[in-house]
Amino acid sequence: MEEPPKVQPRPRIESLSDLIFGLALSIGAFALVSNPTTTDQGYYKDVVTFGFNFLVLITVWIRYTRIMSTLPVETATTMLLNVVLLFTVSLEPYIFNILRSANALSAPTISLFETASSSYGVDLGAMMFIMGVFTLALADEEKRLVPESMLARLRSESTLWFVSCGIFLASALPFFGRVEVGTVLLSGLSLRMIMWLAAILVTWARR
Repeated sequence: MEEPPKVQPRPRIESLSDLIFGLALSIGAFALVSNPTTTDQGYYKDVVTFGFNFLVLITVWIRYTRIMSTLPVETATTMLLNVVLLFTVSLEPYIFNILRSANALSAPTISLFETASSSYGVDLGAMMFIMGVFTLALADEEKRLVPESMLARLRSESTLWFVSCGIFLASALPFFGRVEVGTVLLSGLSLRMIMWLAAILVTWARR
């Protein structure tokens, strides 16, 4: 009688990652419920803000789970990048809540809002950079982690992650946070926010 095939247990870091991503999404939704806006304009801003926040996290999570199903996590470098990624994901809801509170009655000061929005660009830029590194690691010909037919596509995808990272990091520059520069430009979006939207759209270019 043949023995049933052994099931490869998931590394604990992957289970922890799923938990942290789930909590990050839940905290963002809880922030809307716990401190609802009282105006129509604030309502629409909340929906758009949360929608963008959801899009960022779900984009990173979907690609992350696919990468981790193939990429070994035993190496010290991969483990370190995983820890840093989880830190940025854990920090994201806190920064998001400050940005979102601009629509609530207890709005943050302009200084705090600009600091938080700059930090948001750095935080998301770090996420995109790590995803680019992970994707590039999959395209390593010597490791033979994926079929050769996928190598070119993975290299192209890693480039898009790095481009997105560059846009997010550039948006964190003080210049784009100044009121006279970041005033409303398009349907209530500031220049910095438009850069964020462009950065996340870049990651979907190959899809």
